[in-house]
Amino acid sequence: MKNVMFVCEDNTYSQIAEAWMYDSVKENIFTASAGLSIGQSDPNFVRVMHEVGLDISGNVPKILKDYDFHDFDTVISLCTMSMRLPDQWMMTRIFDEWILPQPDSYKSYRQIRDDIRDKVDLLLMRYSR
Repeated sequence: MKNVMFVCEDNTYSQIAEAWMYDSVKENIFTASAGLSIGQSDPNFVRVMHEVGLDISGNVPKILKDYDFHDFDTVISLCTMSMRLPDQWMMTRIFDEWILPQPDSYKSYRQIRDDIRDKVDLLLMRYSR
């Protein structure tokens, strides 16, 4: 695993995953995030990430079509329901889909943040062998 793309519908969950991954590996693995569409950063996610010392407030939303799938060997889809990525993105060496809930309370924002961190940690353990 050398180049990881995290993708979600609006580049919210994927930015959280990118922040966790970067915090763990720094520049050892190129990490990017994008959305199928561009949304606004959810201020509650910005706050809960700040609680753990990660600042995503300055992140600029990015869209998947601005990237080339050839540049990534790992693609992770983060979504609240099954999301269909363009076929070429799902044909990478490593592809996984992480289904996550929609936040419905401030506590759930923290839970989603922590779930994404745990999934990033598992990804790193699985593919560091």
